[in-house]
Amino acid sequence: MANANRPSGFTPIRHITGAPWNGALEIFYHSASNASAIYKGCLVRADQGLDDPLTDPLGVYQTCYVAADTFGSGVLGVAWSFGDTPQLGAQVSNLNAKNYCPASVGMYIGVITDHTVVFKIQDNGTLVGASQIGDYFDTSNNAAGSTATGRSSAVMDSLVASGGQGRCLRRVNRPDNELASNADWECLINEHIFNRTIGAAAAHATT
Repeated sequence: MANANRPSGFTPIRHITGAPWNGALEIFYHSASNASAIYKGCLVRADQGLDDPLTDPLGVYQTCYVAADTFGSGVLGVAWSFGDTPQLGAQVSNLNAKNYCPASVGMYIGVITDHTVVFKIQDNGTLVGASQIGDYFDTSNNAAGSTATGRSSAVMDSLVASGGQGRCLRRVNRPDNELASNADWECLINEHIFNRTIGAAAAHATT
C-alpha cells in the first residue's frame, strides 16, 4: 500500500542516545516586522540583526524567523509551540495555545534547540531507496504550512554529499511506512548553531 502524502515538517521522536524527548524548549520571539509565518515543525534560525529587532519588547528573548530551504544560514532548531506570552509559548500541551505564528504578528515561539534530538520528516516523494541513509539533505517548503492544523509543509529534499541542513538516519520503523514515495525518515539537524556542522567552515554564531 502506498504511503500517504501528509507532510508535517520535523517531529521530535527521541534523543540520539535512545532516551525519549522530554518536551524541553527554549523561548524565542517572532517580531511583527517579520513578514514570514512560522509553523509547527519548521526549521527556524536566530535573528542576526538583519531585518528585526534583536529581542522581544521585554528585552529578554532573542528574535527568530523561519529558515531558508538551503544550507548556509544556520539552524537554531524546530518551532514547536506558540503563545502571546513567554509562559504560553512554553506550554507544549496547552490545548488553547496558538497552533502557528502568522506572518507580521508578534508572538513567542517554543523552539526545540537541543541538537541531539532525532526528528521524523517525510521525503519529497522522489527519494526512494535505502541508499539515502547517511546522506545529508536540504528541505523544501519549510516556510509553508497549514493555517488549519498549524503544521509545517517542510519535507526532506535535495540529497547532498555533505553540508546539508539535516542528515538522514533511517526509515521510521512503522507498519504503514513503506520504503516507497512519501516515506517518513528519522534525521538529525546537521546545520545546527549549537553543534559543529559537517561540510561548513565553522559553526554559525547566534548573533
